Amino acid sequence: MTILDAERSFREGLVALLEARHLDAVSCFDRAMKEERSRGGKLKMRYLSYYGLSVALGQGPTRDAIQACELAARRDFFNPDLLLNLGKVYVMAGRRSRALETLESGLKLDPAHKGLLAAMHRTNRRRLSPVSWLTRAHPVNYWLGKVRSGRGRSPRQVTIRP
Repeated sequence: MTILDAERSFREGLVALLEARHLDAVSCFDRAMKEERSRGGKLKMRYLSYYGLSVALGQGPTRDAIQACELAARRDFFNPDLLLNLGKVYVMAGRRSRALETLESGLKLDPAHKGLLAAMHRTNRRRLSPVSWLTRAHPVNYWLGKVRSGRGRSPRQVTIRP
């Protein structure tokens, strides 16, 4: 087994991922990690990260998928692609705040990263304004937003006396 075998398996996994063959991608990334270990080399974190992403896409955001992406991003913290993968898995798991934090961290490393920018755009932090034709900062939208979120006082009930 050579380093080229592991890299070839990794590239096959990327192709499978792009073609939405998620379970094939899982097996390719798994094979790449096994080939890397068998030659005694240090496991490449990008193999682990893409493995976690493909597991999340194929089987749902399982605990193992999240942990794989978290470990890879923690160990190779200067790689924005690994933060993008982790952010995607967080979004799939419904952890939107964590996803946004992770994507923002990636953008600090590479502000022009197209994948991170697209993921940030898709992962909207705010709901639509209550009154769409008014600006978000308009007092009516501000007050209605507070009421809708439960953080503001509810409107007073007016009783009409006969």
